[in-house]
Amino acid sequence: MTLHEAIEKLLRQTGRPMTTQQIADELNKNGWYQKKDGSTIQAFQIHGRTRNYANIFDRDGSTVSLIGQSITKVKVTTTEKPKETKQAPRPTSTNTKTSFDPISNADTTILILGTIPGDKSLELGEYYGHSRNKFWKIISTITNNDLPLTYSDKKGLLIKSKIGIWDVAHKANRKGSLDSAIEDEEPNDLDNFIARHKNLKVIGFNGTKSQALFDKYFDRKSDLKYISLPSTSPANTGIDFDNICKQWRQILNK
Repeated sequence: MTLHEAIEKLLRQTGRPMTTQQIADELNKNGWYQKKDGSTIQAFQIHGRTRNYANIFDRDGSTVSLIGQSITKVKVTTTEKPKETKQAPRPTSTNTKTSFDPISNADTTILILGTIPGDKSLELGEYYGHSRNKFWKIISTITNNDLPLTYSDKKGLLIKSKIGIWDVAHKANRKGSLDSAIEDEEPNDLDNFIARHKNLKVIGFNGTKSQALFDKYFDRKSDLKYISLPSTSPANTGIDFDNICKQWRQILNK
Protein backbone atom coordinates (compact mmCIF):
# COMPACT_ATOMS: atom_id res chain seq x y z
CA MET A 1 0.00 0.00 0.00
CA THR A 2 1.37 3.40 -0.95
CA LEU A 3 1.31 6.33 1.45
CA HIS A 4 -1.49 8.19 -0.34
CA GLU A 5 -3.56 4.96 -0.43
CA ALA A 6 -3.05 4.53 3.33
CA ILE A 7 -4.12 8.14 3.95
CA GLU A 8 -7.21 7.69 1.79
CA LYS A 9 -8.13 4.46 3.58
CA LEU A 10 -7.76 6.10 6.99
CA LEU A 11 -9.90 9.11 6.06
CA ARG A 12 -12.62 6.85 4.66
CA GLN A 13 -12.70 4.85 7.89
CA THR A 14 -12.74 7.84 10.21
CA GLY A 15 -15.24 9.72 8.05
CA ARG A 16 -13.92 13.08 9.19
CA PRO A 17 -11.11 15.55 8.46
CA MET A 18 -7.84 14.97 10.29
CA THR A 19 -4.73 17.07 10.76
CA THR A 20 -1.50 15.95 9.12
CA GLN A 21 -0.09 15.15 12.57
CA GLN A 22 -3.13 13.02 13.48
CA ILE A 23 -2.82 11.12 10.21
CA ALA A 24 0.89 10.52 10.73
CA ASP A 25 0.33 9.31 14.30
CA GLU A 26 -2.45 6.93 13.25
CA LEU A 27 -0.49 5.46 10.33
CA ASN A 28 2.53 4.93 12.56
CA LYS A 29 0.24 2.96 14.90
CA ASN A 30 -1.61 0.81 12.38
CA GLY A 31 1.35 -0.06 10.17
CA TRP A 32 -0.53 0.25 6.87
CA TYR A 33 2.43 2.04 5.36
CA GLN A 34 6.06 1.72 6.37
CA LYS A 35 8.98 3.73 5.09
CA LYS A 36 11.88 1.84 3.53
CA ASP A 37 14.32 3.12 6.14
CA GLY A 38 12.05 2.05 9.00
CA SER A 39 11.68 5.58 10.38
CA THR A 40 8.36 7.02 11.49
CA ILE A 41 6.03 8.93 9.18
CA GLN A 42 6.15 12.69 9.78
CA ALA A 43 3.40 15.29 9.41
CA PHE A 44 5.31 17.12 6.68
CA GLN A 45 5.29 13.92 4.57
CA ILE A 46 1.49 13.74 4.88
CA HIS A 47 1.35 17.37 3.85
CA GLY A 48 3.52 16.82 0.79
CA ARG A 49 1.81 13.64 -0.35
CA THR A 50 -1.74 15.01 -0.05
CA ARG A 51 -0.61 18.13 -1.89
CA ASN A 52 0.55 15.91 -4.77
CA TYR A 53 -2.86 14.21 -4.99
CA ALA A 54 -5.18 17.21 -5.18
CA ASN A 55 -7.67 15.06 -7.11
CA ILE A 56 -8.19 12.95 -3.97
CA PHE A 57 -7.63 15.24 -1.00
CA ASP A 58 -8.98 18.59 0.15
CA ARG A 59 -6.63 20.57 2.38
CA ASP A 60 -7.29 23.50 4.67
CA GLY A 61 -4.04 24.48 6.33
CA SER A 62 -2.87 21.36 8.15
CA THR A 63 -6.30 19.68 7.96
CA VAL A 64 -6.94 17.02 5.31
CA SER A 65 -10.20 15.50 4.08
CA LEU A 66 -11.36 13.54 1.04
CA ILE A 67 -12.88 15.40 -1.89
CA GLY A 68 -16.65 14.96 -1.94
CA GLN A 69 -16.71 12.95 1.24
CA SER A 70 -19.83 13.25 3.32
CA ILE A 71 -18.46 14.08 6.74
CA THR A 72 -19.94 11.69 9.28
CA LYS A 73 -18.19 10.35 12.29
CA VAL A 74 -17.49 6.68 11.85
CA LYS A 75 -15.84 4.37 14.33
CA VAL A 76 -12.40 3.33 13.16
CA THR A 77 -12.16 -0.40 12.61
CA THR A 78 -9.18 -2.22 11.28
CA THR A 79 -8.97 -5.80 10.11
CA GLU A 80 -5.21 -5.74 9.88
CA LYS A 81 -3.13 -6.06 13.02
CA PRO A 82 -0.50 -3.42 13.51
CA LYS A 83 2.90 -4.67 12.53
CA GLU A 84 5.47 -4.63 15.27
CA THR A 85 8.82 -3.72 13.84
CA LYS A 86 12.08 -2.98 15.54
CA GLN A 87 13.62 0.15 14.17
CA ALA A 88 17.36 0.29 13.97
CA PRO A 89 18.79 3.64 15.04
CA ARG A 90 19.66 5.81 12.06
CA PRO A 91 23.16 7.19 11.87
CA THR A 92 23.27 10.89 12.64
CA SER A 93 25.30 13.05 10.30
CA THR A 94 27.65 15.56 11.89
CA ASN A 95 26.18 18.01 9.39
CA THR A 96 22.61 17.64 10.67
CA LYS A 97 21.34 21.00 11.92
CA THR A 98 18.12 21.65 13.86
CA SER A 99 16.21 24.90 14.16
CA PHE A 100 15.32 26.83 17.30
CA ASP A 101 11.84 27.39 18.71
CA PRO A 102 10.08 30.42 17.23
CA ILE A 103 10.11 33.82 18.91
CA SER A 104 6.54 35.17 18.87
CA ASN A 105 3.48 35.85 20.95
CA ALA A 106 -0.26 36.34 20.44
CA ASP A 107 0.28 39.92 19.22
CA THR A 108 2.71 38.95 16.45
CA THR A 109 1.64 40.49 13.14
CA ILE A 110 4.84 39.95 11.12
CA LEU A 111 6.72 36.66 10.75
CA ILE A 112 10.24 36.61 9.33
CA LEU A 113 11.30 33.21 8.01
CA GLY A 114 14.89 32.12 7.56
CA THR A 115 16.13 28.72 6.40
CA ILE A 116 17.91 27.08 9.35
CA PRO A 117 20.44 28.51 11.84
CA GLY A 118 24.05 28.87 10.73
CA ASP A 119 26.96 27.34 12.64
CA LYS A 120 27.68 30.46 14.70
CA SER A 121 24.02 30.81 15.67
CA LEU A 122 23.92 27.15 16.72
CA GLU A 123 27.11 27.63 18.75
CA LEU A 124 25.61 30.61 20.59
CA GLY A 125 22.03 29.29 20.72
CA GLU A 126 20.83 32.57 19.23
CA TYR A 127 19.01 33.57 16.06
CA TYR A 128 21.30 35.46 13.65
CA GLY A 129 24.27 35.10 15.97
CA HIS A 130 27.03 35.81 13.46
CA SER A 131 28.57 39.20 14.21
CA ARG A 132 28.36 40.20 10.54
CA ASN A 133 24.75 39.15 10.03
CA LYS A 134 22.78 42.35 9.48
CA PHE A 135 19.41 41.12 10.82
CA TRP A 136 19.38 42.82 14.22
CA LYS A 137 20.81 46.08 12.88
CA ILE A 138 18.12 46.12 10.16
CA ILE A 139 15.27 45.47 12.60
CA SER A 140 16.45 48.18 14.99
CA THR A 141 16.93 50.65 12.11
CA ILE A 142 13.54 50.16 10.44
CA THR A 143 11.72 50.27 13.80
CA ASN A 144 13.66 53.38 14.94
CA ASN A 145 15.23 51.69 17.96
CA ASP A 146 18.75 51.51 19.32
CA LEU A 147 20.64 48.33 18.43
CA PRO A 148 20.13 45.87 21.32
CA LEU A 149 23.33 44.66 22.95
CA THR A 150 22.08 41.47 24.63
CA TYR A 151 20.11 38.60 23.14
CA SER A 152 17.39 39.15 25.73
CA ASP A 153 17.02 42.75 24.55
CA LYS A 154 16.99 41.60 20.93
CA LYS A 155 14.08 39.26 21.64
CA GLY A 156 12.37 42.03 23.55
CA LEU A 157 12.66 44.34 20.54
CA LEU A 158 10.95 41.75 18.35
CA ILE A 159 8.07 41.29 20.79
CA LYS A 160 7.66 45.06 21.21
CA SER A 161 7.60 45.47 17.42
CA LYS A 162 5.13 42.59 16.99
CA ILE A 163 7.66 40.75 14.84
CA GLY A 164 8.15 36.99 15.09
CA ILE A 165 11.01 34.91 13.71
CA TRP A 166 11.37 31.23 12.83
CA ASP A 167 12.93 29.05 10.15
CA VAL A 168 11.23 27.07 7.40
CA ALA A 169 13.38 23.99 8.03
CA HIS A 170 13.07 22.12 11.30
CA LYS A 171 16.04 19.92 10.43
CA ALA A 172 18.43 19.63 7.50
CA ASN A 173 21.85 18.40 6.46
CA ARG A 174 24.19 21.26 5.74
CA LYS A 175 27.96 21.46 5.74
CA GLY A 176 28.78 24.98 6.85
CA SER A 177 26.28 27.83 6.86
CA LEU A 178 25.49 28.53 3.22
CA ASP A 179 21.84 28.14 2.18
CA SER A 180 22.98 26.54 -1.07
CA ALA A 181 24.34 23.59 0.95
CA ILE A 182 20.99 22.68 2.56
CA GLU A 183 19.91 19.09 1.81
CA ASP A 184 17.30 16.60 3.05
CA GLU A 185 15.37 19.28 4.90
CA GLU A 186 12.28 18.61 7.03
CA PRO A 187 9.98 21.64 7.48
CA ASN A 188 8.63 23.13 10.66
CA ASP A 189 4.86 23.01 11.16
CA LEU A 190 4.19 26.47 9.77
CA ASP A 191 0.54 25.72 9.04
CA ASN A 192 -0.05 25.24 12.74
CA PHE A 193 1.95 28.37 13.61
CA ILE A 194 -0.13 30.46 11.22
CA ALA A 195 -3.38 28.98 12.53
CA ARG A 196 -2.44 29.84 16.14
CA HIS A 197 -1.33 33.42 15.44
CA LYS A 198 -4.64 35.08 14.64
CA ASN A 199 -3.14 38.57 14.25
CA LEU A 200 -0.55 37.55 11.66
CA LYS A 201 -0.68 39.75 8.56
CA VAL A 202 2.75 39.53 6.88
CA ILE A 203 5.28 36.79 6.18
CA GLY A 204 8.71 37.97 5.08
CA PHE A 205 11.30 35.65 3.55
CA ASN A 206 14.86 36.35 4.64
CA GLY A 207 16.51 35.40 1.35
CA THR A 208 15.46 33.46 -1.73
CA LYS A 209 16.19 30.01 -0.24
CA SER A 210 13.73 30.62 2.59
CA GLN A 211 11.03 31.47 0.05
CA ALA A 212 11.85 28.44 -2.11
CA LEU A 213 11.63 26.07 0.85
CA PHE A 214 8.34 27.58 1.98
CA ASP A 215 6.77 27.22 -1.45
CA LYS A 216 8.07 23.66 -1.69
CA TYR A 217 6.11 22.54 1.38
CA PHE A 218 3.32 25.07 1.97
CA ASP A 219 0.52 26.87 0.16
CA ARG A 220 0.26 30.64 0.40
CA LYS A 221 -2.87 31.92 2.11
CA SER A 222 -4.96 34.65 0.50
CA ASP A 223 -5.35 36.64 3.73
CA LEU A 224 -1.60 37.00 4.30
CA LYS A 225 0.90 39.27 2.57
CA TYR A 226 4.14 37.59 1.45
CA ILE A 227 7.29 39.66 0.91
CA SER A 228 10.61 38.57 -0.59
CA LEU A 229 13.50 40.23 1.24
CA PRO A 230 17.25 40.41 0.57
CA SER A 231 19.16 38.05 2.81
CA THR A 232 20.79 39.47 5.95
CA SER A 233 23.59 36.89 5.67
CA PRO A 234 27.22 38.08 5.55
CA ALA A 235 27.42 36.19 2.25
CA ASN A 236 25.03 38.72 0.67
CA THR A 237 27.41 41.48 -0.37
CA GLY A 238 25.51 42.68 -3.42
CA ILE A 239 23.40 45.34 -1.69
CA ASP A 240 24.33 48.23 0.59
CA PHE A 241 22.78 48.74 4.02
CA ASP A 242 20.53 51.67 3.10
CA ASN A 243 18.97 49.76 0.22
CA ILE A 244 18.50 46.60 2.25
CA CYS A 245 16.69 48.62 4.94
CA LYS A 246 14.52 50.26 2.29
CA GLN A 247 13.35 46.85 1.13
CA TRP A 248 12.89 45.47 4.64
CA ARG A 249 10.66 48.42 5.60
CA GLN A 250 8.00 46.78 3.39
CA ILE A 251 7.19 44.37 6.21
CA LEU A 252 5.84 47.29 8.28
CA ASN A 253 3.24 48.17 5.63
CA LYS A 254 0.41 45.89 6.66
